Amino acid sequence: MAHEIAKLLAARRALSFIEDGMAVGLGTGSTATLFIRELGERVRTGLHVRCIASSKASEELATSLGITLTNFEECPYLDVAVDGADEVAPGLALIKGGGGALLREKIVASAAKKFIVVADKSKVVDHLGGFPVPVEVIQMACPLVMRSLSDLGFEVLPRRTSAGGYYITDEGNFILDCKNGPIADPRMLADKIRAMVGVVEHGLFLGMATVALIADEDQLVERTS
Repeated sequence: MAHEIAKLLAARRALSFIEDGMAVGLGTGSTATLFIRELGERVRTGLHVRCIASSKASEELATSLGITLTNFEECPYLDVAVDGADEVAPGLALIKGGGGALLREKIVASAAKKFIVVADKSKVVDHLGGFPVPVEVIQMACPLVMRSLSDLGFEVLPRRTSAGGYYITDEGNFILDCKNGPIADPRMLADKIRAMVGVVEHGLFLGMATVALIADEDQLVERTS
């Protein structure tokens, strides 16, 4: 319950970055969902925005709340994107993708003038790596990429659904969850993962966030890089 209160506090604070007429990126996950619901209430009372969502689930939620959706052909940039994170480290280095939408989340974040991270205090860490790094891969290349990631020292597990099958992203790819403790050099690791043939994207979001809104039950802290 405490985490939910904190997430809602962060989501509501993120609304202060949204102005009438803006193009807004919508994230995916529990905190992003709270933001979308709060944004929907503002839209209901007269706010005009156009939004691009980072997942089919967020698209469906936004549509149900009367939020206008667009695309990058009609709207080549975003004023603000708001999304959660699985880990927030110093310098606003992030791990994202626990919800399975890391590729589209990174596309949306990269198109935004401001990328606002909303999270509860439990997501703040001294070093990235406690949460497994998600890596999205082409299905055909999955065994090859698993071997390459294992050679980097990772314990690699294909993400599964509750029914036991492979988790398939909105773009039709697999996700590999990679764990090996604290990451000494996230940027070097990101470069090594991206160089692997068959990798579509990874969940290391480095140098992308503008501000992180970190909340606990009764206070909110804004962190910048």
